[in-house]
Amino acid sequence: MKNTNKQKLVIGSILLLFVIVVGIQKYYSNFYEEDLNKSLPLTVTVATGEQDQEMIANQLWFQYLRQFQETTTSSWKRITQVGSSQFQVLAGDEQQFAVGVTFDVTLETGKWSAHHNWGKVAKDGTIKGIQWTLRIKKMDKTSYTLEVIEKTSQAVSGLDPVKDIYQKKAGINLPDETNRYQIVNQVLKITYDNGEHWRTVPVDFNDFFGGAYNGSKQELIEGSYVITPERTAFVISDNKMVRILLSSDKGETWSEVPVPNKLPGIRMRLLGFTSEQHGYLILTGDKTMSWEANAIFKTNDGGKIWQESDQIGEQRLITGGGFINDQLGFVSFGSINVMDQPPRPSLYRTTDGGKNWAEIEVPIPAEYKGIFIQAEIPSFDGSQGTLLINQGPSGDYQGGKVMARYISVDEGATWTFANLVDPDNVMGK
Repeated sequence: MKNTNKQKLVIGSILLLFVIVVGIQKYYSNFYEEDLNKSLPLTVTVATGEQDQEMIANQLWFQYLRQFQETTTSSWKRITQVGSSQFQVLAGDEQQFAVGVTFDVTLETGKWSAHHNWGKVAKDGTIKGIQWTLRIKKMDKTSYTLEVIEKTSQAVSGLDPVKDIYQKKAGINLPDETNRYQIVNQVLKITYDNGEHWRTVPVDFNDFFGGAYNGSKQELIEGSYVITPERTAFVISDNKMVRILLSSDKGETWSEVPVPNKLPGIRMRLLGFTSEQHGYLILTGDKTMSWEANAIFKTNDGGKIWQESDQIGEQRLITGGGFINDQLGFVSFGSINVMDQPPRPSLYRTTDGGKNWAEIEVPIPAEYKGIFIQAEIPSFDGSQGTLLINQGPSGDYQGGKVMARYISVDEGATWTFANLVDPDNVMGK
């Protein structure tokens, strides 16, 4: 009987200790994984006439960090010292703007885990090179509010060029191995489970390459297909009519949807869906030397009906294009030469679904003018956009694969140079 009571006491003590340990870990994990925006919004008042955006950002940032330097209820300070800082206006206007900040901090030794959402902590408690984007809004003549803090991945000026393979984090799209296709003996097959099962796509193989395409038929034309479990679609053509081959049940059933295209000899075909209902198709054709016509089609019913949108108004060769959502889209016309200036990117943007297009500026740093000349289509993660500028087909800077990376915080209206992207790690060799 006594042994039984002792066993119960031991087991009870162990359970109590376990609960205490878990509670402590959970308590401290709240500090380790501090939500950057938990204490926002934060407003400061500046002196009349002090409208410098970097200075305003400095004041807001300093005020924000004070909460981590003051003694908390846990009787210890989370930050004992703030190191060097650097500010840079990224985008926006007088009413709403974004400023990048890079800084170092020293944490109270022993009170933080080696890793948390601010960065890697060194043995002496320092974190170097923290990078944030501060989104700031002007409230009145002298008041400004820090609304959101976003972690800026390898973004602000003053940093060394990228020497690691960023790939997806840098905006470089990686292939989807789970949902893909293969061509065997001129038969197209698709898989949704990384190759465990394959379905044959029931269409004449040559229809995938109809029009003015004269490249390899060992792989599909880039941009001409979408393969996802929710929707699979291919642009097909028999040189007379363009259609969308569509399936919404992983290839069990298919339908062919006509596209009211009037362009002869289509060359480029860029297909995409921005939501369950909305999608786009960009076609180019009737090419003559370095000029060709283009047409943009939209769908708002998942691809069952396609209607032509207004043309861009340019007839130069398109190198890429796509929509971020139903209204926001971009088209790249490669590079353009103006007077005796070096070639530069030519990127157009629409905010009304393709009805109106306007060329936007991509400011190339002086040392890279004539090197980075062709814009790719940007990608967006929430409010922050990433744009890559490549060297064009003849580029040879650092092997020709290094790209310039830009960021935007205003849906791509303005872009700021961030750094270089080195997908093949040639700069580290």
